[in-house]
Amino acid sequence: MKNWLPGWKWRHTRTSRLYQSRQNINVLKVDTRRRQIALAFVTDTVLRTSWLAQADSAALAAVNAGFFKIREGRGSATYLRVRGRTIDDLPAQGYPHLNGALILHEQGAPGIEYAQPNAVYNARPADETILVTGPVLLLQGEEQPLKQISDFVALRHPRTCLCVLPRGRVLLVTVDGRHAEAAGMTLPELTGLLKRLHCRHAINLDGGGSTTLWIRGKPDNGVVNCPSDNRKFDHFGERPCANALLVR
Repeated sequence: MKNWLPGWKWRHTRTSRLYQSRQNINVLKVDTRRRQIALAFVTDTVLRTSWLAQADSAALAAVNAGFFKIREGRGSATYLRVRGRTIDDLPAQGYPHLNGALILHEQGAPGIEYAQPNAVYNARPADETILVTGPVLLLQGEEQPLKQISDFVALRHPRTCLCVLPRGRVLLVTVDGRHAEAAGMTLPELTGLLKRLHCRHAINLDGGGSTTLWIRGKPDNGVVNCPSDNRKFDHFGERPCANALLVR
């Protein structure tokens, strides 16, 4: 299934030919020369990605973004700075996989880099939004080392990620999982898929039950993937999150 609108394109693929498993994959290609990627967030609660997106009248599409305090049910679990204001100044030490930073600008493609100390980001320009997440999967087209092999890395899970292509294009990718119809991917498998999609730079976002892709005007409240939090292969298993990436 394909859907084109000016400045972005959505493609949905179901296949049993990738990694000898059933996969349900959604890819949203965004031209940041025509569209903006922004971040919506809440600090004192969690909300479904679809709700975060619908609250922004300019949002055309959205995916879940960073890791959040799931036990507390509120706020980002990592450093977050939005348009020059530091929202959460939390360290990522103790979470070795959260080694990267996604940097959004008012205009142009996002940046992906290895995370720097929070003090460095606190002094960055006011027009930047910075989210610490990870791990970094690709830089300059090269696979980045996954320093710790764990279930998070080596087992198949639902995944959400962002990657940067040449000429200001960005891919927002969701891979469903935890169901017989959708196996999910390990992080090495996800990296392999992104290389097939010609990604230059890529970073992992929160996944698991959080993985959601929403598109305005689509059925089932706009959710086009199959979030796994209800353990069903349908569009109603969204997990409430603390932030989401919006396409405007």
